[in-house]
Amino acid sequence: MAGPVKESISIAAPVSTVVGVVSDLENPDRWANEAKSAEVQAHDDEGRPSSIKVTLGAVGFKTAATYDVAYTDSSVTLTCSGDGGRLISSSVITYEAAESGEGTELTMTSTMEVTVPVPEWGLERAMTRSAKKNLASVKKDAER
Repeated sequence: MAGPVKESISIAAPVSTVVGVVSDLENPDRWANEAKSAEVQAHDDEGRPSSIKVTLGAVGFKTAATYDVAYTDSSVTLTCSGDGGRLISSSVITYEAAESGEGTELTMTSTMEVTVPVPEWGLERAMTRSAKKNLASVKKDAER
């Protein structure tokens, strides 16, 4: 299993705004650059997506994976196990927001196990690059 990969970014917006961007799981372009589409499979008691099927595509591959979603006031965790499509056998991605100065420090932590032979360093490099791009997308959206 690769990871955990952990990246952070400072965002000039309140925690609630940042978590709102990450929680908009029906619009993955707001929080995940490799996600080409997302389809909500189920909602929790508060009407938030609790299960999503995401079509992912990067570096010449395309696969679908189903993620269970858990929320707190300051975090969103996506867990894929068992239905990662052709490529992902398991993955956990957590976005955690904390007040910092006049804004928010958003940290993304991810682990991933894949079904194809990939050197761990290569997968971790790709995961780090993805985390940085995703955090930059959240920052851009939250600071609008």
